[in-house]
This record gives sequence, structure tokens and C-alpha cells, in this order.
Amino acid sequence: MNATPRSARLSSPGQVVAILVGSGLISLVLFVGIIALFVAVLIPAFEFGGRDQIPSDLPVYPGAKLELAFANGFQGCTNVTANWSTADPAAEVDDFYRSELNTGPWTLTGASTTRGALDLAFASSSGPHREGVITVTSTAGGGSYISLDLAKSSQSRSSVSDCHVLVGQTG
Repeated sequence: MNATPRSARLSSPGQVVAILVGSGLISLVLFVGIIALFVAVLIPAFEFGGRDQIPSDLPVYPGAKLELAFANGFQGCTNVTANWSTADPAAEVDDFYRSELNTGPWTLTGASTTRGALDLAFASSSGPHREGVITVTSTAGGGSYISLDLAKSSQSRSSVSDCHVLVGQTG
């Protein structure tokens, strides 16, 4: 005599297959849900995690769309990388930054062209120690891509010279 009641036993191989398929589908739905959560929550948090570290007094080209903002800090230094895009031509973006980085708390410290991209070096002229490079690149559609590399130090540091390894692009 068997101790398992008849109602608890599987009566056909079809029921076994149905249970296995159902379990597989539930596992697949849970896996897809975890991936969707990762894509919807964690990736945007990483891509825009440095938005709050972009100085509020730094000029941003009007209408430019923020594509990425990332910041990291170490020993009183914060390095910020941000990218924007705009449909406006690079010449207009260049004119804007040449003007705006020479007013208020900013000073344009240098300009150069590397492989068709314009690098505008700047530094803060007052307040906290901040310096960086804005790179303006033309896109294939006639618009522009704007990239920011910024180093800033805490109030306790006297300069940002040891806060960054490289600001801007290399030749």
C-alpha cells in the first residue's frame, strides 16, 4: 500500500510538463522584471548621478539637453563629467561659451582646437577652487555635442592642481 493519497499524485506526464513549463515561465517573468528594474532605476541614477555637482553658476548652453552627468570625489576633490547635446551649430555654442566664461565667477584661461573639437579651458575667478574644460564638437546632423570636465576642491584645499589627472582631451 502506498502512503501518498491518490489526489496528491500526478496522474499523467502532461501534468509534469505543465508544472515545469509554468515554473519556467514564472522564473522568466521574475528575471525580466529584475532586468527592467535595473534598466529603469539604476542606469539613470548612474547616468545622472553627478547632476547636483555641476556648479549652479556654470553657464549651460540654452536649450541644451543633458545626456550624462557623473561625479566622483576623493580626499576633498570632486571631478564632474557632463555631456549635453543641442541642435545648434558649434559656432553658436562656441560664441556663447567664449562670452559666458569671461563673466561672473568664471575666467576663460585658454582655447584650442583638437581634431575638429574646440576645447575651452576655464577657472573660477572667485569662491571655491574650480577649473575645467568645455569641449564643443560638431555632430553629423549640424548640431553640437558639449562635454564638461570639471575639477573642484573643498574649501580646505588651496588649489585643484592635484584634484585631477587630466582635464580635456589628449591629442
